[in-house]
Amino acid sequence: MSYKVEILPTAWEDLKAIQDWYLLKFGAETALKVGDSILNTISRLESFPDSGSITPDPWLNKLGYRMVICKRHVAVYRLIEDIVYVYHIADTQTDYPKLFY
Repeated sequence: MSYKVEILPTAWEDLKAIQDWYLLKFGAETALKVGDSILNTISRLESFPDSGSITPDPWLNKLGYRMVICKRHVAVYRLIEDIVYVYHIADTQTDYPKLFY
């Protein structure tokens, strides 16, 4: 079965901020590579929505959120019926569960 992946506006904003940071620090080529890598990781959820791990936050886990890690970034998502909703994309070095509070 194939699932639909919907990246919510908040996650698109997160991705843009990540790419903007890489653009300023390392240039356009690196920014595009990082963005593509994150999107490729997220696209795997179309076939394997349960492949992500539980989050470090018990409250998010109780609500059914999961995460996939792409190098130093994490995408937090939830599967609802046959749609994977991606809520946030963040640096793993940050306290990203607070994005949900």
